[in-house]
Amino acid sequence: MSEEYRILKFSSEDIPQRDRLEYMREVYGRAIIKHDIEPFADHPLRCGGELRTVPGLGLAAMASSAVRTLRTPAQVESDDLVFSISLAGGRTLRQLGREVSAGPGEALLSTSAAAGICDIHPDSRWLSIRMPFSALAPTLADLDAALRRPIPAGMPALSLLVSYLAAVQETNVLAQVEARHLVVTHIHDLVALTIGAPRDVAAAAAGRGLQSARLGAVKADIAANLGMRELSLATVAQRQGISTGYVRKLFERDGTSFSDYVLDQRLTQAHRLLTDPRWRDRRISAIVFEVGFGDLSYFNRSFRRRYGASPSELREQAFGSP
Repeated sequence: MSEEYRILKFSSEDIPQRDRLEYMREVYGRAIIKHDIEPFADHPLRCGGELRTVPGLGLAAMASSAVRTLRTPAQVESDDLVFSISLAGGRTLRQLGREVSAGPGEALLSTSAAAGICDIHPDSRWLSIRMPFSALAPTLADLDAALRRPIPAGMPALSLLVSYLAAVQETNVLAQVEARHLVVTHIHDLVALTIGAPRDVAAAAAGRGLQSARLGAVKADIAANLGMRELSLATVAQRQGISTGYVRKLFERDGTSFSDYVLDQRLTQAHRLLTDPRWRDRRISAIVFEVGFGDLSYFNRSFRRRYGASPSELREQAFGSP
């Protein structure tokens, strides 16, 4: 894996309660982001998450009990911007002489260039995106205004951003060198659109990223529900909050169709399981139904057309005669 891509998973549950605070101060409050951590009284410290970093982007998915984080002037080390999306619970940020709060589904923009205090509400879950100021500076008409207000829940650009981040996490696409720059650009664009970029910048960002981001979210939905036989264009479109016609157009622009893409993904998954030693003792029919096919003969025809061999022949090539 490229040295430019790093992923770190951590959890206070792995540490005895008496040692958790020091652990979190060292691991999260020093190595990940420079600030101090103080748990609130009557709220035993719990914190965990997953952090992905590549040049130009840090992406964290976090969960925590009620804590206060403090960044002192001495801990300011960059002018990065941090865009935090509350999935549950919330937060109250005091920075640059102002106070702003975000509840479930809402988002806040903060700056690493200033000291501040953030109170994380009990049982909170959130996503944080850390970006160089230079990546968003051309898109920010008024940084001061953006730092003063929460982004409301349900805003279309924010919903799309959350869906896209879910796809990035589920597919681990940042590990792919050839896709990394495009993914980082899409995330920057979607943050800019969510914050409220000027019209000309928003148009450029939309042209580059919105359709690709939406398609990524649709593909992530398909991957998560591939084994469901009732998986259909209509059900995916409904879950994504878009029309079936729009989903069709997204795949047409990608040079394929919804049904062809689903078939391709199911065949790929079937091939993977048929050649996986951990699935060697499973019947072929069980694997076929596991990946969402409901018709064994249709699967066999499609599989041979794709791979030039039957499922049993592929298994024999992989493991030898039974």
